[in-house]
Amino acid sequence: MKVLILSCNTGGGHNSCAKAIGTELLKRGHTYETDDALLYVSKGTSRFVSSWHVRFYRYFPKLYNKGYQYAEEHPASFDESSAACRILRRGCKRLRATILAGGYDAVVCVHLFPALMLTFIQQDSPLRIKTMFIATDYTASPSCDRMRLDTCVIPDIALTDTFVKNGVNPDTIAPLGIPVRAELYACQPNQEAKRAVGLDPSHRHLLMMTGSMGCGPMEEITEVLRGKMGTNDVLSVACSKNETLLKKLTKLSADCPNLRILGQIDDVPKLMQATDVFLTKPGGLSTSEAVAAGLPMVLIDA
Repeated sequence: MKVLILSCNTGGGHNSCAKAIGTELLKRGHTYETDDALLYVSKGTSRFVSSWHVRFYRYFPKLYNKGYQYAEEHPASFDESSAACRILRRGCKRLRATILAGGYDAVVCVHLFPALMLTFIQQDSPLRIKTMFIATDYTASPSCDRMRLDTCVIPDIALTDTFVKNGVNPDTIAPLGIPVRAELYACQPNQEAKRAVGLDPSHRHLLMMTGSMGCGPMEEITEVLRGKMGTNDVLSVACSKNETLLKKLTKLSADCPNLRILGQIDDVPKLMQATDVFLTKPGGLSTSEAVAAGLPMVLIDA
């Protein structure tokens, strides 16, 4: 089977989910390709949505929250005549042509935007393929009622009523969880894992990471913990793509040996296995990965 996985660059969680699915497909003898769905609209659209999503989430979280709340309370803001849907429709012809040319048997969407685009394609000129949406949050996102795909994978059976109330056909719901990387299930002993990342096995290791955007009050929390940690405590702070935060915290940690300030992390599972307590925002992928790794969490309001 050949599968096309469609994501969007609005945070790292969707792409992490896509990678986990792709790895599992290969293990089972299938092939796959991953693509950014918004590129089918235009490169400019993809860059604009990605950059402004990060800016609003990182620098204007209250405004971001208001916008999300408005979308939840006004379902018509995503009806087919809305500006958002009109923009997404611009990429449908190109996406349909790619699916046909690529000979794909199935298309899996890990973001609502490609799920809506695929819905429009199947409504207007159906393709003989299997279609699937995988929810990467522990809630039903605004406009999921517009989506009409063969299968809607949700994180847990307890959320079935939530998705049904938000317009998802109950016959399409499959409560299979959120896919995460298989490496997170590898139970390497904590002390061995600490040695592998350069930590003293006898030290208590706290890891703070709030997604790929490095958002929320990470600087304030670092300052508080800096004054409370003992000599056998170590705090690693993953600033991810937030270079401004990386520079600030690097200065803050100059005279504090038990602060480790990190940028983009290449091997998250390896670092998680070396962690005793995980401080993170309550994102779908972040929390699912921590659960898979058996890692206690402290959730941050980002």
